[in-house]
Amino acid sequence: MEIDKELQEAINLQQQGNFNEAIRVYEEILKNNPNLAEVQNNLGILLKSLNRLDEAEKIFTKTISLKPDFIHAHYHMGNTKYKLRKFDESEHCYKKAISLNSNFIEAYINLSRAQRELGKLKEAEENARFALNLSPDFYESNNQLGLILFDRGRLSDDLQNKSLEKLNEAKKIILKAINLKPDHPLSHLNYGLILQELGDLSGAKISLQKSLQLDSNSFLAQYNLDILLKQINLLNEMGINLNLKENLNSNFKKKFSKNPFIAYRTPNKELINLLYKINSTELNKTKGGPLFGNGKTSDYKIFDNDNSILNEVKKDIIQIIKEEIKSNVFIIDSFFNILAAGGGSVPHHHLNSFDKTFNLEKQKYSLTYYLDVGDQNCKEPGYFEMNDPKEKVLPSNGMIMIIPASRKHSAVYEGKSDRLMIGINFYCY
Repeated sequence: MEIDKELQEAINLQQQGNFNEAIRVYEEILKNNPNLAEVQNNLGILLKSLNRLDEAEKIFTKTISLKPDFIHAHYHMGNTKYKLRKFDESEHCYKKAISLNSNFIEAYINLSRAQRELGKLKEAEENARFALNLSPDFYESNNQLGLILFDRGRLSDDLQNKSLEKLNEAKKIILKAINLKPDHPLSHLNYGLILQELGDLSGAKISLQKSLQLDSNSFLAQYNLDILLKQINLLNEMGINLNLKENLNSNFKKKFSKNPFIAYRTPNKELINLLYKINSTELNKTKGGPLFGNGKTSDYKIFDNDNSILNEVKKDIIQIIKEEIKSNVFIIDSFFNILAAGGGSVPHHHLNSFDKTFNLEKQKYSLTYYLDVGDQNCKEPGYFEMNDPKEKVLPSNGMIMIIPASRKHSAVYEGKSDRLMIGINFYCY
């Protein structure tokens, strides 16, 4: 048949990397035969691979309308919506694909990924475990479950029991992933993050360096290695032996009560413009947590950037902290968040097992500096919510808020314009 010949030609062109010509042939076939669901699906997959996501989404919509039980069309639609950050819609697509094939392992894995983005960590873990049960020796199943367990461990309120239980299981599973794919940089990165969280800084350093060795362009590996080296420097400054695990640094006193400390620093347009510029060039490299919906976080070491505007902000913030706390300040990480309508963060704190191991819980604090609070005329103007005790704070431009890193908190935002804020975690000593 002529169509079969043309279809094979398009597939061959695609395999040869001649994507534009392959698209032309696919479109020519569909011009005369628009109801060929399989051809529509092939075109959608190609468009998705080229990051032409809006076009791919339309094609998959057409494909599914032609063939509602087309499993892989639902799956690839889910992948497309995931890349478009429509995580709730991608979740629905993966569930539909699974309803048509209950053993679709890739759909379970990607469903887990979408649920992770939505902050549904319990459901994400359940689906990752199901994928692992379907294929115990599949690399992606092990890696995904390890990531979810890592998230659940580091975000747990119980640093001594449930947290360590999840982290140690994550360690075991990611180690299996490494054995399955020894030269995969992501496995070594994830293993390093887990060791870092558990306080094994020497082991974490080796794993992160191995990840960078395998992929010298890994932004995440370099970022987390820099954080690790900061932790090591902090411990050295405080005279803490890395090899000791007990009775360390126990004589520090808590500096703040549970009530947040509020200060103000007038934001300027240059700073806001700079962060949006960084966003356009750097934010696409990674998405850190624990945000959901239309929230994005930089995972960008903004205060490590040699920029006069950022250096001035860093200097002012450190001075504000020093005046209140009356102690030295050691910034461990710095980042910025952008929230749009329907964005926010899941309830979380900023303590980890490293802090527990080296007895630093009472010296660690979290700071949020609001640059633009966004639309305050909407139904939910956006607020910062703290637990233990329950307390809501309505942000304003230029507001700086400091809370103990141990205090669980979240952000909610439903405005139409972006909400922009800088965050840092620091130790006082």
